Amino acid sequence: MPKRLKLHESSLENDIRYRGPISYQGFQVLGWLCLVVSVAVAMVNLAAKLDPAAVQRVEKFMPVLSTLSELSLPFLLIANFSRILNNSEGYKKQLFRTGGTALGIFAGSFFLFSRYVIGTIKLFVNEGTGIESMLAEAIHESTGTGFIAFNVFIDLFLCALFMFFLNARPKRVFTGKKVLFLRFFALLPIAYEVFSMVLKYKSAANEIILPVWAMPLLTVKPPMTFIMFMCLAFHIKFREHRFCKNGRTHEEYLAFLDTNRNSRHFSLYLMLIMVITAALDAAALIYSSAFTASTTGADLTSEEELVRIVKNMAALGFGQTLPQLVLVPLMPFYSYSRVPKSKTFGLLIPVIGIALMVLVVLECGYQGIRSYLPILQARMVESASSPEAVEVMDMIMTAVP
Repeated sequence: MPKRLKLHESSLENDIRYRGPISYQGFQVLGWLCLVVSVAVAMVNLAAKLDPAAVQRVEKFMPVLSTLSELSLPFLLIANFSRILNNSEGYKKQLFRTGGTALGIFAGSFFLFSRYVIGTIKLFVNEGTGIESMLAEAIHESTGTGFIAFNVFIDLFLCALFMFFLNARPKRVFTGKKVLFLRFFALLPIAYEVFSMVLKYKSAANEIILPVWAMPLLTVKPPMTFIMFMCLAFHIKFREHRFCKNGRTHEEYLAFLDTNRNSRHFSLYLMLIMVITAALDAAALIYSSAFTASTTGADLTSEEELVRIVKNMAALGFGQTLPQLVLVPLMPFYSYSRVPKSKTFGLLIPVIGIALMVLVVLECGYQGIRSYLPILQARMVESASSPEAVEVMDMIMTAVP
């Protein structure tokens, strides 16, 4: 039986052969396909409200399609986590890419809202004051949670910033022992995450009404997903400490990160962390609901009160990491450090995904019109032949000279 190598004894010379065949780009493809499925599910649910009989043919497939639609966020987050953890493009590019995109989405949302939404309403309303607060209240009442969180690049920027503060090795400022000050700044992304959770909870509990401009600045992903990312980041950092304390250098550790052995270890660790965080997420939902009830004096025996508390905690993202358990069997085949064969294809993945979603909307709309048109025509004929319609037509004919 071959001797099991210790961490600091691993190198490219004694590397294993196996590396997971699925790269982060493969998870991006699967994530966008799940987004396309989520659009199809939304269209089917809309059709069910308009005509329940029209969706009987696909009703048996809905549980599978609904499950697939919920996997889009886990796939895309793990893919983006891999790019951040692998740091193949450098921290500077990561921060500019994620932070610039998050800022662009915020600026674009603010422009569209203030220019077109507010501007259009002002064309029909004489009094222009108070429109922003009126729309904020309308969103608060209609969403059920009190807010709309959609800028996922806020989450990715916080993850990239956390990784930068945790691992960056500056050559001029914060050198030597001063680097501990830089490590201390890793608390800033955590503080932003906590502050966003507080705002979302207060909004869901009807304690505050968030202004519309603040919604693109809210985090999107569940809190346990951020904890999972922190565990992965600390895992890489602690392994560096173990690797280097036995005489190896930081440059040798960077070379070790590219080995097949490290890729397999990371995939197995990710699989374990996904199971643990999902279990903790379910436990946190139950415990936090009970804690909220005890501090507010709510009656847990009341079904309505229990649903309200669980809904408020779910608005923060608790209970939403359970779908990631479906991805656990894929982890042994996943390599976070595998380099995709084509970077150009990675740029085309979102474009192709958006095109497929538009195609799904157009096709569902066409099929809906095609199915509903005979029903509409029959109703029009039935209405035209009714006694009331005949009487109206006779009145019109007699009135015409």
